[in-house]
Amino acid sequence: MAKQKYPYLDKSLVNIKGERWKDIPGFEGFYKASSLGRIKSVDRVIPHPRLKQQFVAGRVLSQSIAKNKNIKTGEPMIDLRVSLSKEGTQFYFNTRRVIYNTFVREIHYEDDGLYVINKDGDGYNNSVKNLKLVTKSEKSQRVFIRERADSYLKTADRSQWKNYGGYTRRLAVKQYSIAGKLMGHFESIREASQKTGCGQKEIILVARGVHRQTKGYKWRYA
Repeated sequence: MAKQKYPYLDKSLVNIKGERWKDIPGFEGFYKASSLGRIKSVDRVIPHPRLKQQFVAGRVLSQSIAKNKNIKTGEPMIDLRVSLSKEGTQFYFNTRRVIYNTFVREIHYEDDGLYVINKDGDGYNNSVKNLKLVTKSEKSQRVFIRERADSYLKTADRSQWKNYGGYTRRLAVKQYSIAGKLMGHFESIREASQKTGCGQKEIILVARGVHRQTKGYKWRYA
């Protein structure tokens, strides 16, 4: 856990000094994002089977921490994640992408292939001022400059390459029921596997159309 008091750890609905809130695109009336990296649900009235209607108070959401150990330095690489729900469907997002989409401009990785990174390399600090949009090439160069990786082509044993590599597992996917109802949206195969219990390889094969379903779900690349 982060040692210092990062804004995302503050669950109070009281604004932090200098904090601004805006509706998250696509989730207007449901969730707001903070310029300091917090996410909250808004006050709203929802249907209730007995009372007909029920008031639900807004709250600051908890964010999960994804830690991937850097294979060269041994240091953890931090990504904060947040889960948003709309009309019965869960969506899982990288927090910094949500903040950037809300306060700077909307980006669509599938169309432009751009990445949102933390300027200071601190994955806990998702203040909009600490976020930057880069290309895949710029992101890779930054890793080498910070000496967090060696050139892949320099060190790779090509004889051991497999059909299901890291690039495929980083693609966003959507989860559907057998009947075709959208059940969830995940930013990577790995995250989809962790949240649903479906194997990564099986998800890939279904998304590619090789298999029809796995564990009662259909998968499509987002």
